[in-house]
Amino acid sequence: MKWSMEKTRYRIAHVITESEPFGGGQRNTLLTLRGLMRDGYEVELICGPGGRLIPEAEAIGVKVHVIPDLIRQVDPLKDCRAFFRLYRLFRPQDYCIVHTHSTKAGLLGRVAAWLARVPVIIHTYHGVSIEVGDNLKTRLYFACERLAGIITDRLVCVGEVLRQEVVAWKMVPDKKSVTIYSGIDFSSYVLRRTPIEMRQLLGLKEAWPIVGSIGRLSEQKAQHYLIQAVALLKEKYPQIKLLLVGEGELRPLLEKQIRDLGLSSNVFLLGERDDIADLLNIFDVYAMSSRWEGVGRSLTEAMYWGLPIVATAVNGVKELILHDETGLSVPPHNPKALATAIDRLVSNAELASRLKSNAQRKASELMDGRQMIRDIEELYERLTLSEASREGRSLLRRPVQRSS
Repeated sequence: MKWSMEKTRYRIAHVITESEPFGGGQRNTLLTLRGLMRDGYEVELICGPGGRLIPEAEAIGVKVHVIPDLIRQVDPLKDCRAFFRLYRLFRPQDYCIVHTHSTKAGLLGRVAAWLARVPVIIHTYHGVSIEVGDNLKTRLYFACERLAGIITDRLVCVGEVLRQEVVAWKMVPDKKSVTIYSGIDFSSYVLRRTPIEMRQLLGLKEAWPIVGSIGRLSEQKAQHYLIQAVALLKEKYPQIKLLLVGEGELRPLLEKQIRDLGLSSNVFLLGERDDIADLLNIFDVYAMSSRWEGVGRSLTEAMYWGLPIVATAVNGVKELILHDETGLSVPPHNPKALATAIDRLVSNAELASRLKSNAQRKASELMDGRQMIRDIEELYERLTLSEASREGRSLLRRPVQRSS
């Protein structure tokens, strides 16, 4: 019987740098783990400490290995300890596949898996981790990614434009790259409150327009440009509110900026939230100010929800937000352009309606979580069968029976 008719299960390790904050990479990984577990694969998670990903993964039956030294920041001593811990995990565990995510886990995990002779090594490239430029930092970043690419069987990109950039940057040859769009579980978006209840809960009864943005408070997401844009719009829209959802290292600086600009009644830092659907349901405009980005998971959620969108034209975002078609695209580092685009959507209901309909259709077509799982499973099957053929031995494990 062909493998496409009767799937064979493998032992798979997913490795990601940090369990927190619970951002796009973590959400993508959790959805992947859930889908693979449902289909009977034996899956384990290896990650840094803390955060929601660990209990969420354990709740669906995934065995979790926590490596305290696996952190985002560069720390030679901790990085060495994390590397040897990864190697010790891979060497005796008989994994058929190691599938890494994020920069640090991707570099350390792939090298450790290669040294441990793991048959198949896959890395999901969720997006560039720095702002690409003609500087030493960019050259070192690309050099590390290219070296890791040599020992990578497939580099999965979460968008086609992102895949084209990866190939142009020579991280891996074209034949080693594949596009699997970062999926969303559309069925999980359940409203708990009405818009009126949500506005009352947040003290936004008279607010208009409400501009929302979801993402880690970081240099990458650059929310300070959105705050500056609100300062420019405040005179025309005295009741404008900007809701920033997420946590991160820039919170103290953003809080100071809000005070200095006199925007304490206009800009609110809501932290990490579980009621994303309720928040999306009260946004009048979704805005994203990222300096660099993969595709932007929160962006695709806003598209699916049917919101008019303003976003910076960076990396994989350019595939989703086509100017005047699925949203308004603006250059990065430009609060005036953000303000102008937000004003245009707020003041032109016909334009906003057309753009949000097109965006919703595009997200529904590209970002189906079920299709993502099918694509990943097919990739696993192809690579393991190919490796088994080369080695002249079976990599297959007995199927794991799971209750529905």
